Amino acid sequence: MMTVKVKVGDSSIHGTGIFAAEPILKGRVVWMLSPAVDRVLTDYAVKYAESRAQEFIRQRGYLNPTRPQWVICADEAQYWNFPRNGDEANTYMGDEIDGQKIVLAARDIAVGEELTIPPESDGDYARKMEQRK
Repeated sequence: MMTVKVKVGDSSIHGTGIFAAEPILKGRVVWMLSPAVDRVLTDYAVKYAESRAQEFIRQRGYLNPTRPQWVICADEAQYWNFPRNGDEANTYMGDEIDGQKIVLAARDIAVGEELTIPPESDGDYARKMEQRK
């Protein structure tokens, strides 16, 4: 669940993105798994899900890079984009809580700036980037 105020809007990076609705200081936690809002699914459950559900999960969720689990965020986090090729994400992966990394601000982020997530956050990064082409 996002722990900072964000807005969903059109992204020049990729379709829809999330944008800071308040100043975010370097080091602040911007996302952490919240079982009340986020859903964790096994890779097995996704593999055998109905095709439309499978497509949604693979498009809007992320694959935990260290465990065979998919996470579906029910809040704005489902619209988080990776940075453009060659750009650094403005967030980074922190320590784990309950098997999921927390996400922190890599630098101060201004109001209106799109939040970007590092590629190492998603074990399905390569496939998602192929789809952008």
